[in-house]
Amino acid sequence: MRVADLTISRLLVCVGLAGCAGIAGCAGHRAVAPPKSLPVTTAKVLSGEAPIEQVGLGQVQAFNTAIARAQVSGQIVRIQFTEGQTVRAGSPIAQIDARPLEATVAQDEANSAKDQAALSDAMALLGRDTPLAAKGLVSAQQLDTQKSLVAQLRGTVAADAAMTRRDKLQLQYASVRSPITGVTGLRLIDVGNLVGPTDPQGLVTITQIQPISVVFTLPQADVPAIRQAMTGAGPKGLEVDAYAQGQSGSAPLDIGRLTVISNQVDLGSGTITLKAEFPNAQKVLWPGEAIDAHLVLARAPNALTVPSSAIQRNDRGAYVWVVGPGPSVSLRPVQPGGQVADHTIVQSGLAAGEEVVTDGQFGLTPGARVTRVSAQPASAAQALKHPAPEALGLTP
Repeated sequence: MRVADLTISRLLVCVGLAGCAGIAGCAGHRAVAPPKSLPVTTAKVLSGEAPIEQVGLGQVQAFNTAIARAQVSGQIVRIQFTEGQTVRAGSPIAQIDARPLEATVAQDEANSAKDQAALSDAMALLGRDTPLAAKGLVSAQQLDTQKSLVAQLRGTVAADAAMTRRDKLQLQYASVRSPITGVTGLRLIDVGNLVGPTDPQGLVTITQIQPISVVFTLPQADVPAIRQAMTGAGPKGLEVDAYAQGQSGSAPLDIGRLTVISNQVDLGSGTITLKAEFPNAQKVLWPGEAIDAHLVLARAPNALTVPSSAIQRNDRGAYVWVVGPGPSVSLRPVQPGGQVADHTIVQSGLAAGEEVVTDGQFGLTPGARVTRVSAQPASAAQALKHPAPEALGLTP
């Protein structure tokens, strides 16, 4: 019995040891947990034509501004425009009571007729005296006096004609007309008010918005590149795209051309002022509006671009997180170039179609597993395709 008991005890010990080993093995297997997946937002590396541009803060200015003023004194009897209306140069703005001016013109015409009659009588008398003087029937002094009278009356008639023209012009000024084509502002005068040429405020301010101007600034360091690009741009000049402030990733409000660079740098800010002209066909640009002005210097035909948020920097330079192969990420050094709206041109380090992390980079390490929360749409590629390069005539 003792031998049997010993054998059974040994068997129980072996089974217990085997069970413990199995439990330890299972416990060790559960300790190796799969790596945690981090949520990120990604975008594809885009390839296409991209503008090389400089971006500055700009302000819209009216192409021309004029105040419609009365050129004669009188009472306003009619207002002939609506506030905010587009008026053409020469169109009536207001009507001043013209009756006093009409009476002045009538008086001028009457005086002119009287003096013309006197001239005709003096010339007739001179015509009769001239042959009589040759026969000695009229003295030479009397003939000279008659000639002088005729000359004086001719001068009087000419003065009458000039005065009549002046007063007729004053009569025309009774109709106040728009000096330029543009949009009227707020009305500054009402019917019944007396107006005159010395009134400081005028009747209404008119601004020309088609075309319209944009004044913007860029750092003085950009001047050499701008001058070089202007030389190669030809007669069309450099293109300037106007974007709503802070919305450079959307479609431009309008496309214009650079017209002038200021002849001096602002010493206080170290910037240069530039001016561009826009057709403003849809009237989307308005005087006083703040916009982002994108000056296109050239175009790169096969540029690689990524959202600017994908570009990260450390003490070694710029880099991006590239997704793949599989759900893991790797750190990739890159060489960024210029800006294209909300995208950055990548000169080296990436290939078209690769996927980069644009949001959620914090906490990433090489080889980390990621889960794509959402992918940025490729609609930002519109910035690479708009506008057409032939509109510039530039060589990238």
